[in-house]
Amino acid sequence: MVDELRTEEVKGTHAAQEKEETMEEMMQKFDVMGDFHRGTVVEGTIVDTREDGWLVDVGYKCEGFLPRKEWTHKVLVEETPEPESGAKVRVQITNIGQGEETQLLLSRWRCEFDERWNKIEEDLAKDDTIEVKGIRKVKGGLIVSCHGIEGFIPISHLAEEGRGVNPGRLIDQSFPVKLIEKDRRKRRLVFSRRSLIEAETSGLREAFYDQVSEGDVLEGDVSSITSFGVFVNLGAVEGLVHVSELSWQRNAKAKDIVNKGDHIKVKVIGIDKENNRVSLSIRQTLGDPWDTVAERWKPGMTTEGTVTNLTEFGAFVEIEPGIEGLIHIGDLSWTRIKHPKEVLKKGQKVEVSIIEVDPARKRISLGYKQLNDPWKDVAERYAKDQEVPVKVVRLADFGAFVELEEGVEGLIHISQISQQRVENPKDVLAEGQEVTARILEVNPAERRIRLSLRPAHEEPVKRAPREEQPQTGEAQKRDDHQQHRRNTSGDRRRADSQNNHLPQEETNVTIGEFLKQSEDTEA
Repeated sequence: MVDELRTEEVKGTHAAQEKEETMEEMMQKFDVMGDFHRGTVVEGTIVDTREDGWLVDVGYKCEGFLPRKEWTHKVLVEETPEPESGAKVRVQITNIGQGEETQLLLSRWRCEFDERWNKIEEDLAKDDTIEVKGIRKVKGGLIVSCHGIEGFIPISHLAEEGRGVNPGRLIDQSFPVKLIEKDRRKRRLVFSRRSLIEAETSGLREAFYDQVSEGDVLEGDVSSITSFGVFVNLGAVEGLVHVSELSWQRNAKAKDIVNKGDHIKVKVIGIDKENNRVSLSIRQTLGDPWDTVAERWKPGMTTEGTVTNLTEFGAFVEIEPGIEGLIHIGDLSWTRIKHPKEVLKKGQKVEVSIIEVDPARKRISLGYKQLNDPWKDVAERYAKDQEVPVKVVRLADFGAFVELEEGVEGLIHISQISQQRVENPKDVLAEGQEVTARILEVNPAERRIRLSLRPAHEEPVKRAPREEQPQTGEAQKRDDHQQHRRNTSGDRRRADSQNNHLPQEETNVTIGEFLKQSEDTEA
């Protein structure tokens, strides 16, 4: 019995040994751990989707977990959608748990980053330049994509030293750069474009200055528009079209003449090789409008223009781009004005008539009041013996000027101011006073209207002899003075009359001969 028990124990031991050998052989055969270690890149299949990530079958004894935050990273330039169940993904093992919590932690972006960074280093090992593509403009520079990894170009390294450039114009553009800093741990790449641009344009610039001279007409593209002018890219250099050279039109705005990107013709009007500056003109490629102004404008024509400037002597009006005429202050209004601003204002649209065209002196005389003549049809509005309200505008020794309407003035003679004798109109009327007057005569041809303040059909009072009129002391002195002047004037006229009898042609006659001739005449 004991022997039987011993025999069974031996058999059990051999069976256990065979089983252990079989498991060991199986572990060796399948190599469960195999190449699964931290940093290994494997391909797997999405088997389940969770809120915080995905379960991935990578052929390990358990499924790996790919957190959502490990799917992609801001340093990578991509727009890869999140995976669905059954999708194949390439991931990197970031951690392997042991024991009861055995689990693989996975990351997708880390393996992508490593592969792309390695590609950058391989390219830089072959050449010191690398191709990048502009992505977006940021404060201080431009973000670019280099093999799918974001890099940065400072704004000071985007263009040649001393010249500015808008980073926005390089977005979606591919161009070569040089690496000036890299840090794999910080995932940092910094590039420079400046040195390449300077080297490239140096030769082109020299060739440009050798071939181009003032007066040449070139073609270029509008690269930027500013308040003071337009920059034009001529290839090797950029030139400036100042606002004064944009158009023949006065005070033209750049945005009204060209748009960014326009292909235009320009004339070289200045070259400063030392400071690398080229002055250009657009308007000089269009021809001076004054050269043909006489063909378009003739005296008597009317047109609409814009008031561009007001001076003490008149108003300047632009009747076409680059062509300005002057309305003299005397041609602005039929009434007297002290300054053109009383009639017009800057920027106002006005209708004017062409009075004179002088292409040689680049002058055009314009008229404004001629198109607004208040004397036109004045005979139809005013008739003899019509009573009208008037306003005294000026006083003179011989009468008062009154305004019937704006631009129409008439005269009330001193004899028609009152039924009584008036020595000075100021004794009866005052400037600005409004009265009712009667029209005596309307003469449109001579622009003259005579009026009266006296009643109709009344003869003017005859002036009485001075001795019959009682005089005050002041009046008596004034009359005595006037009488003295009349007497003096009469004596002078009589003396002149006597002198007229003297022989005028024989200037060498003596007094004796003249007396003898008189005696002979009396005999």
